[in-house]
Amino acid sequence: MQPTLTHYLTAAVMSAALTAQNYVVVPAANATTDALAYEWLAGATQPLRQQTLFGASHLTAMVGRQIHGIELRRTAVAKAFAAGSINLVVTLSTSPNAPHVASNLFAPNVGGDALQVFSGTVSLPASAATGIAGSTVAWSPNNTLHIPFTTPFPYLGGTLCVDVTGTPIVGQETWWMADAAEEVVPGTNAVDLGNGCGIYGGPHRTWSEVHNRSLVPGGYGVFRATGTPNGPALAMFGSAAPTPWPLTLIGIPTVGCLCHLDPFSILMVPTTFAPEVHPLSVGAIAEVLVQIPASPSVFGYQMTTQWFDVLQLATSNAITWTVANAIPQLDMALVEGDPTKSYGTVSTYLAHVMRFEHQ
Repeated sequence: MQPTLTHYLTAAVMSAALTAQNYVVVPAANATTDALAYEWLAGATQPLRQQTLFGASHLTAMVGRQIHGIELRRTAVAKAFAAGSINLVVTLSTSPNAPHVASNLFAPNVGGDALQVFSGTVSLPASAATGIAGSTVAWSPNNTLHIPFTTPFPYLGGTLCVDVTGTPIVGQETWWMADAAEEVVPGTNAVDLGNGCGIYGGPHRTWSEVHNRSLVPGGYGVFRATGTPNGPALAMFGSAAPTPWPLTLIGIPTVGCLCHLDPFSILMVPTTFAPEVHPLSVGAIAEVLVQIPASPSVFGYQMTTQWFDVLQLATSNAITWTVANAIPQLDMALVEGDPTKSYGTVSTYLAHVMRFEHQ
């Protein structure tokens, strides 16, 4: 039987259907509606590495498909974004880690099937001001950063790791903030117990802090302090003392410095105050990340943290903090940090809204 015009038309339609672009927005609830938060784009203003882990629950429509590109949408805000350009390197893989147990080290989040899908320059469009947060924002060319893959990635299921390293281009930097999903997990709080001593932290010597939103099961609690550049730092964890006691009781000759921790419960984590490169920075920053188990057994767990600057023989303000009473259900995570370092900061409650182009 000779093929007819109908046969040719049918074959053409089927071929077009097989090669048509399909899209999946994660989270699906933000397919057209602006999410609660916003996040930096790697390289828009500064060098940055961002790993986003997407749980399998978001990606069932793409199993067995080829991912051909990704898009990030601008956040809804009454501010116009100027055009710019970024140098990007993008690698996709199937991560061995579920989002709620993402590592603060970049390497463990990368799967054995890692594939570099893009390396080059992308353009950020000039984008007019949109409505307020929560508005409807279309995936139109003037609202999105489009990253077309030079090599498609086959998604076979599991946690997808989108690993992006961005480098600014001199003269092309721009404040262009992308939409981000944020889950508000209840129960996190931190209470300052008392002032510190030493030369940092202003008149009340409050030179340590706890990031409240990091205190979620399955995440990493973030604890920071400002101290003597390149000097040793001790992050002290324990139970709050019924009454603060002076360091002179244990032979440390610093009058007026108090410890707010029960001396029999103290666990010390050593680190260093690393100088910041910003010319307006005062002192240096020390950071400790504490992984919190993704288990109901830690709901409402409470502890107190206080820092010790070894070179000053000074204690910081002390903070009692409480773990949230729920495990994040976002099923996404963001790990971001300096591209020259092996680690970043983990957020299991916040991640970019992303649109996947697949066939």
